[in-house]
Amino acid sequence: MSASGPSFTGVHELLSMIRSLIARRRFLSGTPDTEVRGDHPLPLVCLLREEGANDFLPALHRALGGHDAPQVPHAYLDAAAVDDHVLDRWANTDRQTPPLLPLLDELSAALGADRFGGRPLRFGLYGLADWLTAQRLSPEQGGHEQEIADLLRRRSGRVRESDAAALTGAFAAAPTSVGTVGSMLYLLVAAGRRLGLRRIGRRVPGLGREARWFMRRQPYMVPRHSTSFAGFAERLTEGRRASENPEQVRKLLVHAFLEDLRRVYRRRHRHLLPKRSGWRRTAYTTVLLDNVTEENGGWELLRLINEVRNETGELDPLLVVAAAPRRPSSPEAEESAEPHPPREAHRALEHWLNTLPGRRQRLVENARYLWIGLPPQSGQGDEDPGAGDAWRTVASFRPRAAPLPACRGVAELLLSAALVLTLLPVTANVVRSWSADCAYVRPGFVDGVSVRVAELGRKDRQCIGYSDNAVQVFGTNPRLRAAQAAIFEQNEVAARLHDQQPGRPYLGIVHFVGLTHRAASPDTDHAAAEELEGLLLRQRAQNVKSETQPLLRIIVANGGDGMRKAPEVVRDMLHPLFDADPSVLGVVGLDRTVEETERAITELGLAGIPAVGTTLTGSGLADLSPLYFQMVPDNTRQARLIARYATHLGAGKVTLHHPEDGDSYVDSLLTATRAELGAAGLATESRGWRSVGQVASLCADDTDRGDEIVYYIGRENTFFDFIRSVTKGCTSRRGLPRVIAADAVSRFVAQKENRRHSSLAGQPMAYVGMGALVTLAGSSCVEEGRPASLLGPGTPLDAFCAGYANLHRELARTLPEDETPQMPWPAERTGTTYDVAGLFVDATAALHERLGPSGPGAAPHRAAVAQQLRDSTFQGATGEVDFREDRVGNTRNLAVLEVTDIYDLASAPGCVFMLGDLFHPGQPRDTATGCPR
Repeated sequence: MSASGPSFTGVHELLSMIRSLIARRRFLSGTPDTEVRGDHPLPLVCLLREEGANDFLPALHRALGGHDAPQVPHAYLDAAAVDDHVLDRWANTDRQTPPLLPLLDELSAALGADRFGGRPLRFGLYGLADWLTAQRLSPEQGGHEQEIADLLRRRSGRVRESDAAALTGAFAAAPTSVGTVGSMLYLLVAAGRRLGLRRIGRRVPGLGREARWFMRRQPYMVPRHSTSFAGFAERLTEGRRASENPEQVRKLLVHAFLEDLRRVYRRRHRHLLPKRSGWRRTAYTTVLLDNVTEENGGWELLRLINEVRNETGELDPLLVVAAAPRRPSSPEAEESAEPHPPREAHRALEHWLNTLPGRRQRLVENARYLWIGLPPQSGQGDEDPGAGDAWRTVASFRPRAAPLPACRGVAELLLSAALVLTLLPVTANVVRSWSADCAYVRPGFVDGVSVRVAELGRKDRQCIGYSDNAVQVFGTNPRLRAAQAAIFEQNEVAARLHDQQPGRPYLGIVHFVGLTHRAASPDTDHAAAEELEGLLLRQRAQNVKSETQPLLRIIVANGGDGMRKAPEVVRDMLHPLFDADPSVLGVVGLDRTVEETERAITELGLAGIPAVGTTLTGSGLADLSPLYFQMVPDNTRQARLIARYATHLGAGKVTLHHPEDGDSYVDSLLTATRAELGAAGLATESRGWRSVGQVASLCADDTDRGDEIVYYIGRENTFFDFIRSVTKGCTSRRGLPRVIAADAVSRFVAQKENRRHSSLAGQPMAYVGMGALVTLAGSSCVEEGRPASLLGPGTPLDAFCAGYANLHRELARTLPEDETPQMPWPAERTGTTYDVAGLFVDATAALHERLGPSGPGAAPHRAAVAQQLRDSTFQGATGEVDFREDRVGNTRNLAVLEVTDIYDLASAPGCVFMLGDLFHPGQPRDTATGCPR
């Protein structure tokens, strides 16, 4: 006797053969002489003992279970003692009959124990079938499908009582407790019960998968003889099985047991998707069945397994090693060849595999049996000197490790890593978008929005692109965002009215300016908001119930700080928008005369897109595109205004202060001003700066400059520093020159935060106003909704003021106090954009009226709109707009407006000098200054 188990000749080969059967093949593994891959048929290893005691199976059980956490799922059963074990286990339960196959029931209990290191085996199919064989139904005759359905529900734990019974019971008393209506309801319920409730009641929640297998995927007990699973289940119950073939019932139990194991070991879902829990099982389930006889049911179980395997043709992961004193008393068993000696175990297995296909095809009763003779223990036969090593090898046997992807956590880790790698660029883009207050949307993903993050400098990310809805709102200032939100609401109103009245003209225009800036830059958000509010006023005037008035949609576009990304926005975003949507007729705004804006104008012209500069004053812009129009006079006209005003004042000298590295706007205005001042014979001096803080104070040398003019030609972002520099050390206004700022400084004037610096208190200034008639409408326009009387009644300014007053009150209610419009006069930028939108509306209406629509709600072609702008005049809140002679509004009014105290927000600008047309030729004007009176 070996220290670990019995020793006999061939024990090493026998143990080696059993160990090779326990180890599960890899999924794609196979032998050179067969095309079978992965799992292979497992024999029923039958060890026939010779006379004398032999504890081979108990020793094998001890060896397989010798680890702290055994890796091979296995069970040892003494067939002679199983009946007593089963009765003891079910003694204290409500089971009314013992299991039909006690050995199979004991195996399910032993293998289901949580002691093999992995997920415990679960025998759901077998457990359900075995449970049904122990149920007894009520004795009354007739169908019991509803009763069995209720039993199944209670087993599944989903429903405590029959749904159908509960429903029918609830309505049972209806005829006695209600009138005619109740009786009719009862009849309907009764009909429903007949037609549907019984069918609904037979459904078993939680057992759908099991029901499908019993009814569709297994052959025993002829499942098609039942119309439902409840009916099939009824045939298994005690008292109903008398009409069934007992052999079929037993085969069903064995087949269900083997199917439970197949499901646990299955390595693929639906023949395609991997099933990781099955890949982790690298050792077959092993059953050691000792003392098998016909009396204790051992040979019956082996026969049933053999026949189920033959008849279904399915592989299963159950390895049975049985030990018996003799063969069963069946003709085929008696005629079997002599058992192979243990030393020939491997050769016997190879022979069995080769002959199996033919034997199982003939459904041979013992086709799956592999007969091995088991000699007596050491002392009664030859002893194998290597037995000790063989037993130690089995005791140390551990199945191979599961494939790495099948290990717990590995697939999740790989999937997480793949998701991270996949989503990392997206996540980075989302973070970048959030940091720039930019919606993360893929191109074309959201209608009406196309944006992306632009890097304008170190730690300066800005959101550029366009939007016509609340998915993307540009900027951070509350007033600026509120204006966009109100415009987007009007877009929805326009779209809704267009759906209701498809025959009305429906047009869109793009307002394209710089809406974002560096955090450290002086704030000009209120000036940008003023322009948007002008567009909003025009939308509210248009998007009302009407038969003929065009509906107006505004698309808000951002070119970034200083329009530095304007060409990219035009090329990459606006071009596709105009190509896809013919109702979008043109671009307005075009903030700042800089190189980037000029390139954008050129690209728009090349694409056949009309563009109207709202506040641009650069000279020569009309040469960049044949479809470019300019609402306000250019820099040559502004230079002429300054020259004539200086002559009017009798100025002794005009000093031009400007940055040395100016942009197109600064350079063209400086050149034009020099030329006009020279032509007027005025003394002129130019002083450039590299840093505005280095500009010399006007009172540094105690020179009296009271008859001089200082003309600031620069941007609004350096104006505050300029004023502080030129007034540094001055204790009196006496002897200081008059300071006039170029039109760009109107943004500075519109921003409360810019003016509320104590160093500006008492400091007067003048600036060039491009929409002076709106500014001069005064406080009555804001407070009462009517312009100042000096402008004369009946002008388009009346309609503007009526809408502006309502908007001003609305903003005062909805915005924080610091963000509401603080100036007691209407903003000139609001009036200008109000008129720009009106240009497109009037052109569209005129074309529809004269030529008729090309289709329901269709907008006219952009070329037709551009030509209409050239052929007509427009009466606006800022005066008449006439492009018949020139696409630049050089005949329009242009004024020098004066503020007596920059710090005082109530200090309204007054007109001190004006050129150009007013609302009509006969309007009264001051003969010396040209200002209206």
